[in-house]
Amino acid sequence: MPWIKRNLVFVISLAVALLLIGAGTFYIFSAKGDADTASGELEAKKTEYDTLVQRDPYPNSKNIELAKAEQARLLALRTNVLRTFSQYPKIETLDDASFKALLSQVISELEREADRKGVKLPAAIGSSTKYNFTFDTQRRELRLAPNTLQPLALALTDIKDLCHLLFTSKIHSLVSIRRTAIGTNETAGSGELLSKKVTTNSVVKAGIHPYEVQFQCFSSELDDVFNRLVAAQNAYVIKVVNIERGTASDESGAAAPPIAAVNPMQAMMARYGRMMPQPAAAAPAAASTGKIGEVVLEQKPIKVTLGIEVVRLIPEPEPAAGNSARPRR
Repeated sequence: MPWIKRNLVFVISLAVALLLIGAGTFYIFSAKGDADTASGELEAKKTEYDTLVQRDPYPNSKNIELAKAEQARLLALRTNVLRTFSQYPKIETLDDASFKALLSQVISELEREADRKGVKLPAAIGSSTKYNFTFDTQRRELRLAPNTLQPLALALTDIKDLCHLLFTSKIHSLVSIRRTAIGTNETAGSGELLSKKVTTNSVVKAGIHPYEVQFQCFSSELDDVFNRLVAAQNAYVIKVVNIERGTASDESGAAAPPIAAVNPMQAMMARYGRMMPQPAAAAPAAASTGKIGEVVLEQKPIKVTLGIEVVRLIPEPEPAAGNSARPRR
């Protein structure tokens, strides 16, 4: 103790030196760890660079120009493909009165068209006196939510286009139409409403509206329906096709007429405008005797259920017109 008192300055200096040596050692080891980490990252980047350099094609200026050309070709292809999709129609501002007038007009047009084409419509639902094409609720209510008028008008337009397509193909009868629920007063998945919802494809920036139509027809009419769906102005995507055996008779109980076998010579002469002499009176069709070579074909209607999606492109937002800077006086 007396020695420490006599050499207090030396002892304090020695303690400070020991602390500095410890701190320096800690700093050296931590710096070495950071240096090893940096060396590992450098080696990883070097390995990645060597891998990129050794790849085929090599990222030289020529290949970069080819990649840019392929990207431009892809953008042109995307533009041409998107031309096949229609955009959302411009629907004017609606209120309750104008929408109900539009709804009554469209339903009357569809009824007249179905009557002209000989298409049977479904029976009325509930207390309605006629089929309202999934809009029974809207025809009963006196007030409609303002935010549902535009979606309802769009759904009405889609159903009108689909019915026009089916009626033009002269289907036998329309069984049902189902659409998505709109507003809080409609329960999804009940009655004439689908459980699906309207979705948006963020890749092509398009809205997808699902529908389901069920009808009775013959095979030739179904073929015409498919052809019209393909050639339609709207972009229809057929997601579900379900075909069931229909009834052999219509609502009046009359059976579908049998299809008689056609003479090949008669078909050939009719093709070139020459007709074979017909018998004075056609004998009634005899029952099948089961003989070899006898062909009796009775065409029966089929019940078709189509799950269809209407794809519409979302219009690009119009750029805001900037205020032009006025020159100073």
